[in-house]
Amino acid sequence: MKVLVTGANGFVGHALINRLLESGHEVTALVRSIKQIKHTSKKVHWIEGDILLPDGLPKLKKMDKAFYLIHGLKEGSQVFENQEAVSAVNFINWIRPTGASLIYLGGLGPRNVPLSPHLRSRHLTGAILGASGIPTTEFRASIVMGEGSLSFEMVKALSERLPFRPLFALLDQPCQPLALQDLLKYLEAAMEREQKGYEIFEIGGPDVATYGELLDLYVELAGLKRKKIKIPEVELKVLMKVMEYTIPEHANAGKKLAESLEHPTVVTNADALVAFPDIKPEPLRVAMDVARSGSKTHYATLWEKDFLRILLSDKLLTQSGLLSPDLLKNLEKVGKLKDLLSKR
Repeated sequence: MKVLVTGANGFVGHALINRLLESGHEVTALVRSIKQIKHTSKKVHWIEGDILLPDGLPKLKKMDKAFYLIHGLKEGSQVFENQEAVSAVNFINWIRPTGASLIYLGGLGPRNVPLSPHLRSRHLTGAILGASGIPTTEFRASIVMGEGSLSFEMVKALSERLPFRPLFALLDQPCQPLALQDLLKYLEAAMEREQKGYEIFEIGGPDVATYGELLDLYVELAGLKRKKIKIPEVELKVLMKVMEYTIPEHANAGKKLAESLEHPTVVTNADALVAFPDIKPEPLRVAMDVARSGSKTHYATLWEKDFLRILLSDKLLTQSGLLSPDLLKNLEKVGKLKDLLSKR
């Protein structure tokens, strides 16, 4: 088939292109900048353009399928949701003349309740695509477990950087991770299935786990030792400030994901199992270990970069109640933090 992949430089887009090429499809890939292409295959027809600037998008020839994998998590919070909606509309107008049907990767989240901006934008984007009149398949997934995924990297960064495992209520929310390779199976299988109207499929692995349990599993698989320490309950904005210091590499996008921690992201129906009976998702332990084994990122520990001293100097954090005497007392019992805290 002739296939368009948007978001081609992203984690899922990059992996999907590899799979499509292996299956013999003719791939056209949209990126914002040709100079920043991560993929090296010469079989891909690379095109450059910004979906938010429709006048500059190149004209497309006939296409069979178009994957919409664009997501502006790194955009500023003030314009994030608006840009997501505008992008979807621009994409529809651009792709319609090609005759392609659409496959979109969105996010799991409860229906008919107020959602975080992140999940709200995911559902709205799907609704815009589905209302276009173009046959659209929307997959809603929770965490995609794979080397390089933002969710996995945040689990890895927190597990390796913090010498303890934080305990607080938001980490008790359940999610249903899906291995990257299983996601790719669903995306490719949707190409072969006759698309009629607008269909939504909720997809996930066989295991439901809390976010805290994901941290525990990574620690176990990596052979780390992490004492569990309860963190005082504080406003979300305080935890987001902590993210700026503890995982600055992922803080901007991570903050939008963190807003969704209050919602369960689990599969609520078996429609995907019926429509795609040949796909048997991997268990969470297997998916996590595959991602961990392939990941090459390194995260300096809390004491290596003097993160803790900076945390203790932030007025918002010290006045919020987060760095309570009880918490500091518990932290003083954890490895090298004892020496750092004694000098604060």
